[in-house]
Amino acid sequence: MMSKHTDTDLRIDSLPPSENNDGDKAILTTEGVLKKFFLFHIKNSAHKQVFEQSFSSACSDREANKRVSKTIPPKKPDDNHAVTTTKPMPESKPTSSKRCFYEDNKEQEEGKNKKNKRRVRVQADPITPKLPTEFEQKVKGELKGSDVKLVIEKELFKTDMEKHQNRLLIPRAQVNVEFLTDEEKASLNEKKGNHYVGIEVPMIYWKTKELEAPLMEPRLDSSTIWLKNWKSGNKNALVLASPWIRIASENGLEIGNIIQLWSFRVKQELHMALVRL
Repeated sequence: MMSKHTDTDLRIDSLPPSENNDGDKAILTTEGVLKKFFLFHIKNSAHKQVFEQSFSSACSDREANKRVSKTIPPKKPDDNHAVTTTKPMPESKPTSSKRCFYEDNKEQEEGKNKKNKRRVRVQADPITPKLPTEFEQKVKGELKGSDVKLVIEKELFKTDMEKHQNRLLIPRAQVNVEFLTDEEKASLNEKKGNHYVGIEVPMIYWKTKELEAPLMEPRLDSSTIWLKNWKSGNKNALVLASPWIRIASENGLEIGNIIQLWSFRVKQELHMALVRL
């Protein structure tokens, strides 16, 4: 039997908030029953007054909280703290090693084709060299020469123009054609002591200096010259020997000039022509 109550026993601080209309009705009904129950058992009028004030205050607080919860909208996510969602990466389909091998080979072949395309060069048709007109008229017209061949085209170096050397070097690696017969090759290999004998060859050239008369025009001249084998160490070459320096001087040749040496046949005999470019 509840006969005595303290203020603490009779104070109701809070009641559970309601979430929907049905819940609110149930809370109101419960509150009414509880209020009657406590008032019935409280005999002291002062205690009843304290209980009613506490009960009313608790109900008022609950209603105020209910109104505030209805008027305040739900908090939107802050832009600065926006939740970003990432789409899952699609799973890659497994590729067979056979396909990878095929693709690798394909890329390598394409790379090779590109390199080959870059290396392709269009080569122009080689220009067939021709004797200058004056030489051609002399060789084919006057001398009735045939089998005309360009033996070598070269630059004159210091050793080619030294008087004590008296020879024009003809490196075999730079000789464009085969212009000697087997008999001529055999003659070139003959020696007298330690020196090659060589063969004497008629040669025509353009005479511009040491003319017989001061007013004589430059003209084609001819002379015989010795063609020999020449070896120095591992070097094997041909040379035009004496009287090379005299012919070079009459032709006005100098170091750095470009010359051509031609061969032709007159009645099957070897002849040569010296052309200054």
